[in-house]
Amino acid sequence: MVDALVEVHRVLAPGGILVDARPDSRVPAYAERRKPRGFQRYGVVNTSRLELANDRASDRAISLVVREGLFKRTRGGRFWHRVPFSDLAELRKYLWEHLRFVHRAEWVVGVATRKHHANDQFVIRRAVRYELLEALPSRI
Repeated sequence: MVDALVEVHRVLAPGGILVDARPDSRVPAYAERRKPRGFQRYGVVNTSRLELANDRASDRAISLVVREGLFKRTRGGRFWHRVPFSDLAELRKYLWEHLRFVHRAEWVVGVATRKHHANDQFVIRRAVRYELLEALPSRI
């Protein structure tokens, strides 16, 4: 990733902005049932070990290019993104096939409640971290 960031710096004019936006594995994702007014948390969805390692590598790459003076951090934050599903079975299928998440949620509601609302609409609410990086002039 460092090589890609160096290449981005090469093509960006000084003062150009790189937007780094990626899933934030520092906080868990949530499986939620859509209600007429809002959402009800049904479970916690953790990030897989491999993706946690990839996220740490990405963090280190960004820190390295900032330390080397290629970019400076100007702004950052987090927002929440919802991925919708028509029912609980579709959400479970998504988790089973998705590489970012572990394959099963840690449910915070009982089996009877899940069965009762299995045909309701669900979402996975996940955090996305972003950072704006300003390209600094090359020292060459």
